[in-house]
Amino acid sequence: LREALCGQPGIWADTAAEWQVPGELAAHLEASIEPETPVNVQKGGVIRAGADADLDELRHITGHAKELLMDVQRREAERTGITSLKVGYNNVFGYYLEVRHTHRDKVPAEWVRKQTLTGAERYITDELKALEEKILSAEERILALESQLFGQVVERVCAHIAALQQLSAAIARLDVLRGFAVNAAAWNYARPSINAGAMLRIRDGRHPVIEQQLPPGEAYVPNDLTLDPEQAQLLVITGPNMSGKSALLRQTALIVLMAQAGSFVPAREAEIGIVDRIFTRVGASDNLATGESTFMVEMNETASILNNLSARSLLLMDEIGRGTSTYDGISIAWSIAEYLHEHPLRPKTLFATHYHELNDMAESFPRIRNANVAVREADGKVLFLRKLVPGGSDRSFGIHVARMAGMPKAVVERAGKVLHHLERTHAGALEEDGAEAAKGPARKAQADLAALGREPQLSFFQLDDPALEGIREELESVDINNLTPVEALMKLNEIKRMAGGGKARLKKV
Repeated sequence: LREALCGQPGIWADTAAEWQVPGELAAHLEASIEPETPVNVQKGGVIRAGADADLDELRHITGHAKELLMDVQRREAERTGITSLKVGYNNVFGYYLEVRHTHRDKVPAEWVRKQTLTGAERYITDELKALEEKILSAEERILALESQLFGQVVERVCAHIAALQQLSAAIARLDVLRGFAVNAAAWNYARPSINAGAMLRIRDGRHPVIEQQLPPGEAYVPNDLTLDPEQAQLLVITGPNMSGKSALLRQTALIVLMAQAGSFVPAREAEIGIVDRIFTRVGASDNLATGESTFMVEMNETASILNNLSARSLLLMDEIGRGTSTYDGISIAWSIAEYLHEHPLRPKTLFATHYHELNDMAESFPRIRNANVAVREADGKVLFLRKLVPGGSDRSFGIHVARMAGMPKAVVERAGKVLHHLERTHAGALEEDGAEAAKGPARKAQADLAALGREPQLSFFQLDDPALEGIREELESVDINNLTPVEALMKLNEIKRMAGGGKARLKKV
């Protein structure tokens, strides 16, 4: 990473040249704007203390109104000798000076009498009215004055907009480069080789997001990948559900995108011919607002890809055709893969699918290759190895995934029987004259499913419970033909005691 940065001095030179901070503007902002300003400038608190004398005075008034009124009271009491002088307020005429009748002869001539009470009189003065106006209007005037001053600051900033935009671009570039560098060093990224060729070759590639979300101590399983318009243009990827096919597609796109953005990539090595577009058909969703089904959305997106691809495009196709019937889906997926292979532009394509029939395409199309995400099966369990290996897979292990998801045992066992029956019935069906010829065996298989042995829907003894197993064994050992009524009652009482610890489990399903 250090060598790469040292080999590109122009990056730093360009950034340094653009790092021209308008000194006069920076000083003005520092003197005028509070370091911690509110989100809404209309609420005030934006202009810094000391930036404007009038604003400072108004803020002083709002913060020290009581002290200012007490100061007027003190000064007037000293000037007139009225020791009992008080400042008060009412809603009729605002602030006033209250003088007891005993000191009425000391009231200055310029005071204006506003109210006579039983034991006192109330007066106003020009100074008191001026202070009252400032106190009562201070908040409103502060907001108006701050808005005016802030507008003046904005005008000064606008005068330097070109320099600020250039500075922002330089900061953004430096921020991105720093982010690339920190990530590359922290996660052992490699410097990609980008060229004008068409090959995409990744060694020990990883998904940059997933590997950072793994539990502590669990390492991401890296994978190799090669796409070449001349030799291996289209890679058909098969494998079980949850094995990592979709993650492999996404990590390939992210590695290409990161490389062409100027970042190191999560791989040991990466040779990338320039890609102009990355097309993806992944995930499943409908569009209820327009009345489009999941399959229709999938077909629309696929059609857009096929109509807009280029020679330098990277195509990621995930589970094309899964939203319709099996034979329709296989036919569509096969046709799309064949179309991409025969297209004169030869776009590089990753084609993940559960249609294992597509593995046969490699025998007829020279630039189609097969790969599968490996698994290991032992003792009826599936271990996902997450490793991409050459060759196709002929199983998806969907029933194993259903068991892992907590599907009821009866459902899983029934699914296994149906799968075995369908695989036996459909064997070789697609080797006839296409999908239509296969529909005959398919219809027969569907009819035979009705006759396929089923377990009773209501059964207490399908549960994995030792107590229930013991009850079943006890019942099976009873010779009903030679059992007397008394022995039957005793046996029933014994079974009842055996079921005592498992009452909660004995319920209908």
